[in-house]
Amino acid sequence: MSIENFVFAGGGGFLFGVFAGYAMKKVMKIAAVIIELFVVALPYLSYRGLLDVKWAAMENVTRHTLTNAYEQTFHVLNSTSAQFAVHPSVTAISGLPVAAGVGFVPGLMMGLERG
Repeated sequence: MSIENFVFAGGGGFLFGVFAGYAMKKVMKIAAVIIELFVVALPYLSYRGLLDVKWAAMENVTRHTLTNAYEQTFHVLNSTSAQFAVHPSVTAISGLPVAAGVGFVPGLMMGLERG
């Protein structure tokens, strides 16, 4: 692969990473505001008598959901590492996707920082 293709792929990956990181941070901020409004509104509506919240059931559901998310994340990370162990050629520096990935990670970090 020529140096021009490598630099172009790395630059394109960097720009894509910046845009992806910026968009991810904006979406996370909007989701955080929505969740915060829900967390504030639920006790208020319960206090006013408009809702009857079963707090013990909500705690159990939340605990189950977080445990399930943790287990799925752990499973995905184990599966990914197993795939890299079975197919070591995926991690080899062999062309365009690696060059784009090398630019993508710093771009993603910059986009997350600036977003």
